[in-house]
Amino acid sequence: MTPKFSRKVFETRTMVFRRGLLLLFFIFPSILLSQDSVLFRWKMKSGDDLELNEYHRVRARQGQRIIHREDKNRILLKAVSCKKEGCDFSAIFDTYTKFPEIDPAFYKDKTFKSRFFISETGQYSVPPEYSMPNLRSLPSFSDKSVSQGEVWVKPASESFQFSSARIEIPVQAKYTYKGPETWEYAGRSGKADLIEYNYNLMKENETFSPGVPYKIYGFAKGQVFFDSEAGVPQYKHVQLAYTFVFPNGIAQEMSFEIHGVYSKQNSVSESDKDKVADEVKKMLGGFPDLSSQPKKKPNTSKGNGLEWPEWEGNPEGEKADRAPVEIRKSNEGVVLSLDNLLFDYNKSELKPEAKKVLDRIADVLKKYPNREIRISGHTDDRGSQEYNLKLSQDRALSVLQELRDAHGIEETRMSYRGYGKSQPVAGNEDDAGRAKNRRVDITIVLD
Repeated sequence: MTPKFSRKVFETRTMVFRRGLLLLFFIFPSILLSQDSVLFRWKMKSGDDLELNEYHRVRARQGQRIIHREDKNRILLKAVSCKKEGCDFSAIFDTYTKFPEIDPAFYKDKTFKSRFFISETGQYSVPPEYSMPNLRSLPSFSDKSVSQGEVWVKPASESFQFSSARIEIPVQAKYTYKGPETWEYAGRSGKADLIEYNYNLMKENETFSPGVPYKIYGFAKGQVFFDSEAGVPQYKHVQLAYTFVFPNGIAQEMSFEIHGVYSKQNSVSESDKDKVADEVKKMLGGFPDLSSQPKKKPNTSKGNGLEWPEWEGNPEGEKADRAPVEIRKSNEGVVLSLDNLLFDYNKSELKPEAKKVLDRIADVLKKYPNREIRISGHTDDRGSQEYNLKLSQDRALSVLQELRDAHGIEETRMSYRGYGKSQPVAGNEDDAGRAKNRRVDITIVLD
């Protein structure tokens, strides 16, 4: 027998069904809106560090002459104090350069220090005494939540440093929220909210100054993949193009393609450095006794118009009676210091036993794949400054090339520089002190 439903029951159930539809109608759109609408804000707190590693391909043109260059920047932002409106940062900007036609690796160039404020919406406040950062208030965020496809405009600026002046140019950057997207660069990848932006810039001075362009114009377009939950960027890709017109009529064109990868972390303490130093010592273990390998007397002939030192230390009395690698802490991180006994006198070529030592060091460096490696050469105070700078730089480069070519350490992680006698770790009054100063330092950068 087929059940019969009264009209009242049917109407009651229909009303319940309609009420359910209405509830779903109000619930689901609100969920969709909450997913589509994003409030972008910086979310750093005191004690946080944000590291940015940038890689630039640069093209410069003047007339028919074209120069290609590669740059690398490591930027470390340390949140000193934070409040709801934003954070005060201390920052270190390390720059590196490489001219592919002539340079075998990245050369450690300059270090800049800065202090500035970033608001929660991304606006920068930089005191006039600091030249960095040169790209300011990029990205900046809307005052309200934005949905996919929504557009907003915020002020930003670019700072240009010339030989006798610094010029800051204000711009109006136009932003568009493109929604969640994935990114990939140099073996790294992620997913975050994509913001695209662009702007034009133009500056014309009424007064002329030597070495300073009186007209600058250009444009920029960029992509920032921002982690809205963590409140920091993950990755950026920026393209910049400029024309500089100088008072003498010369025009220079420059273009940059920039990739940048961000990493948020806690500040590194001295105890953190101690821990890494202990780990490195355990991984390296002991080294074979090299005392049976006394130094040879060097060739004291002059050459290339340089003042060549007679020897490094005391070649007849000094033997390899100390460890080939010394581990110590520095302001930058943990240093593996290679003894100069791993090189022949006045030469930058590695001895066979040096390559064995670097075999062990390479294994250590591979345990810290996301850390920058700085390789620096040093001498004692004997010999001319020009000679010492060249010898120390060539030795640092030899170590870098061995780690890169024989052990596959990623070149973009490493840089080299020679400092000559300018950074002693001991006094130069006796042979023992001078021997410590003749070294190549491999620094695992932690700070």
